Amino acid sequence: MTNPRDLIDGYFDDTLTVEQFEALNEWIRAAPENAHAFARASLLHDRLRNTFAIVEEISSNFTLPREGEVETPEATLTSILNMPGKTERALLWRTTAVAAVLVAGLVVLWFGIGTPTASAAIRELDRIIVHSVWSKDRTYEIVVEAIASERQARRPESQRPPKPPLDGATLHVRSNNQFVLIRKTQEGMPFITGSNGLQSWAINTRGPVRVSSDIHRFDHDLPGHETSVPLTNLHEGLQQLKRAYNLTFSSLGPEEVVPEQGNDARLLIAVKKPRERGPQRVEIVYDSMTGRILRMRFVQMPYGPDRLDLRLSLLSEEELQTDFFEHTSHHPLDRKIEMEN
Repeated sequence: MTNPRDLIDGYFDDTLTVEQFEALNEWIRAAPENAHAFARASLLHDRLRNTFAIVEEISSNFTLPREGEVETPEATLTSILNMPGKTERALLWRTTAVAAVLVAGLVVLWFGIGTPTASAAIRELDRIIVHSVWSKDRTYEIVVEAIASERQARRPESQRPPKPPLDGATLHVRSNNQFVLIRKTQEGMPFITGSNGLQSWAINTRGPVRVSSDIHRFDHDLPGHETSVPLTNLHEGLQQLKRAYNLTFSSLGPEEVVPEQGNDARLLIAVKKPRERGPQRVEIVYDSMTGRILRMRFVQMPYGPDRLDLRLSLLSEEELQTDFFEHTSHHPLDRKIEMEN
């Protein structure tokens, strides 16, 4: 068996194979202490990235003081970091200064983990992230609350047939970009798209089943594919919230509590920072005890030329059949198959 430490490192380096990714998931689900270890590694990785980003900014943005200026201690450190000389002494001072900044950052990082100084909202999101890895399969109902269209009017003869509506669709997701999106046409017939992580496919009411080796070939109608909040990789989407959004959380008001969610549900609110990609606002209702996501709401989610306000409500976390994300599980075996590149 592969060392779990190697699997965790490979996950953050984005080098895992499909089999290794599944092995990591199995290890995390095997015991609560494994999930806690992954959560600590996730938090450490996130804060290390921020620390190195700060060091990079310090070493690249500061300039030497002009002649005649009096240097403060802070300015002296700035001068060291930006020493233009290429002598060994200059390089040594520069390296030492950067190392000192790194050590200071790591000390803050080490003693900040798990203490009250860490952001409460970040800690809540970390618990949600852990459960997102723990849960193998999830089934959601999609409800479109509003559509703001930026689509320019086209002549009737040039319009394509309308896409099956997203409102009322059912979405099944599994790790490693596996999904099944089930919609209905205006005639009430099923239109199914999906991916098994290696191939993507589309099953229309008529014609052959289309299969492609490009796993993103048929995910264009999946909310979040155009931004950095992909629903087929929930863990990656939640990590994006940590980087690109301002986070707050609160308990649900009495009028907001849904009976099956209980009284322990909380609301995490993420508001997009300027110049970042993604929906303007993300709201996550979750179980405060387990971190289990119960409902997600996206405000102004980019969707082609439109902006959607949509809600995903969790229907089930029951594990689906092994071959559920294969197209053969959703059509008769004698259906014609058309392969695409």
